[in-house]
Amino acid sequence: MKVVSKFAFTFAVLITCCSVSSGQSFEISSPDQAIASPGTGTTGFSAVFSIEQVTGTTEDTKGFSFAYRHDPALLEVVGSNPFIPATMGELTALNSGAGPDFIQGEVFLDGFTVGVIYAFVDQSQVITFEVAKPMIEVDYATLPGAFSGVSSDVVTDLVSASDMGEPPTSTVVVIGAGVSAATTASTCSLTFQAAPPLDFEVSCADQSATFVATTGAGSFSAALLIGETVAAGNSAADTQGFSFGVGHDDTLLEATGVDYGAALAILEGGSGPEYFQVGLFSGGLTVGCIYDFQGTSFLGFGVPTEIGSAHYDTVPAALAGSNPGASVSTTLTPQEGLGPNGVTNVIVVDGQSITMSSQSGTIMLTATGGFDRGDCNDDGNFDIGDPVTLLTALFLGGAIGCDDSCDGNDDEQVDIADAVNLLAALFSGGPQPPGAGTCAPDPTEGSLTCDVYLSCN
Repeated sequence: MKVVSKFAFTFAVLITCCSVSSGQSFEISSPDQAIASPGTGTTGFSAVFSIEQVTGTTEDTKGFSFAYRHDPALLEVVGSNPFIPATMGELTALNSGAGPDFIQGEVFLDGFTVGVIYAFVDQSQVITFEVAKPMIEVDYATLPGAFSGVSSDVVTDLVSASDMGEPPTSTVVVIGAGVSAATTASTCSLTFQAAPPLDFEVSCADQSATFVATTGAGSFSAALLIGETVAAGNSAADTQGFSFGVGHDDTLLEATGVDYGAALAILEGGSGPEYFQVGLFSGGLTVGCIYDFQGTSFLGFGVPTEIGSAHYDTVPAALAGSNPGASVSTTLTPQEGLGPNGVTNVIVVDGQSITMSSQSGTIMLTATGGFDRGDCNDDGNFDIGDPVTLLTALFLGGAIGCDDSCDGNDDEQVDIADAVNLLAALFSGGPQPPGAGTCAPDPTEGSLTCDVYLSCN
């Protein structure tokens, strides 16, 4: 409902009916502004309206009125009816800081009106505008969703309105004995600057892993990371969830699972994300995560952050029989389209899906195995325990897991001569067993076997 007091109505009639000055003119203006676009949300800002006398001898003024219109699809004036905007400068100082005798206006869907009298009670209470002086400040807010999906700057104007209010509010400054001076109101341009494109990347960390040379069996975990490139002076975006896929060479690897990382574990008071789903497929895996279904938990990725660890087993058939120390390189590559429904590599900001770029990780698989000749008891050391183990096996029925490691003289036999050689190397200055101190396969093929040897794995 529109509210117009009797005082306001009288003021409007006074302004409309008084005589017009021919010597003095005034201009009402508000500075152009650049404002950050709020995306799907809202943002508030203020417009300061100033008055300046632009022609004629400097004149005492007693009041003013004007109206401004805005685009109702983008903005709204923050205020209620009757509208009393914040005063500034000399207007605030009137009446010993109490402000002008009268200030009131109306808020409409597409604008506002305002009327001010400061020489109503005390005719000597005047303001001069020899320079531009701020008078009132009007608060605005963007409408929710008005700038959703905007990728470039949006320019809109605050413009003078001659038909707003009832009766329409005139754009005038009152001088002298109730004279309306010629007054114009300039357009204020508002530029809502689109945020720079969000730049997110999902990546797999480079990783070294091992497998048993003889069997080809191995397992490892690889870190999965998300990071945002943030321009200087900006802050990381608040994200609400993500999804992505990671492909691998299924002739070498098999994905076995994904655990979420510490950054996700602290969400929801330490209970983790409300949704974390992993899909495992031949040649890849997928991850989908929503922090909480209400959209009130957020994560920023201003630095690359580990959001999980992907677990893999090697494919034994592809690697069995490798020489210890031999390496095979493969990659883990974030990619779209994995899974039955083709998971996309996106992150969610303000409820919108932002595509993430990707960075592969190199996995270096190195074969371990062989044996250390002389370390007969497989404890990683060459000492008195090794000939004791050998003699126990030869004469008391003790077990040996790797015959080659006990073949101290490398003659492809395990017998008393090996114990003699081991003891001589330890206590009599005899030669060390061939290849002692290194993990390697047997350089002299023979009938001896090495079924279990853990120290070189």
